[in-house]
Amino acid sequence: MNIAEQLDAVSGTNRLVLVEFYADWSPHYEWLEPVVRTYEKQVSEVIKVNIVEDKAVADSFNIETAPAFILLQRGHELWRQVGELTIDELKLVLEAVSYTHLTLPTK
Repeated sequence: MNIAEQLDAVSGTNRLVLVEFYADWSPHYEWLEPVVRTYEKQVSEVIKVNIVEDKAVADSFNIETAPAFILLQRGHELWRQVGELTIDELKLVLEAVSYTHLTLPTK
């Protein structure tokens, strides 16, 4: 399944999807998945998009540089960060979403 198909498949879920945009020359966030697993009740998966190899996907989100992160729910963008991201910043975002019980209405 390619990246576009993965994003399409998760667009119908009410759970959160974290999209990580990277390039081979950008910092890799190996720590990201263990942090996300802490919030696995809310975040269904992490989708990694190489902005060079998957340029069409990056362009569809208006991502021109890496790293960048987008939190999606039902295909809608809830949060975006372009540039460096720390563990604490990601935890704050995921906790804020969890505490506010932010969910988009189902159709």
